[in-house]
Amino acid sequence: MKRIVVVANNEVGVISDITRVLADGGINVEGINTQSHGEQGTVVLTADDTDHALALLNEAGFKAVSDDTIVLRLKDEPGKLADVADSLKQAGVNIQSMHILGRDAGYTTIGLTTDDRQRAEAVIRDATII
Repeated sequence: MKRIVVVANNEVGVISDITRVLADGGINVEGINTQSHGEQGTVVLTADDTDHALALLNEAGFKAVSDDTIVLRLKDEPGKLADVADSLKQAGVNIQSMHILGRDAGYTTIGLTTDDRQRAEAVIRDATII
């Protein structure tokens, strides 16, 4: 089962808004985990219809990505994004998409998809780029 990761502002009502969008769209939330990171937070959830849930959340203006997306939190400073791209390039991993999901308290949260998720995760885990 794929997970959905939502990056949102850490404010009153965000969980309510996310779960209401899903409920109104007929989506059953099967699992949820939340974590705050200063002024932003992440919500990781599973649902009975991942594709529909993802579409509903994005249509509602949330920054939501599927489990196939690798989510990273980097220091918000020149060169950090390039370091990620360089490390993946050197490992022969092609970046298929990359999105900045949010910026807060000196950090940037990015989501990326690659042609080899397993190798990309290993490269990122082993590199000192974050």
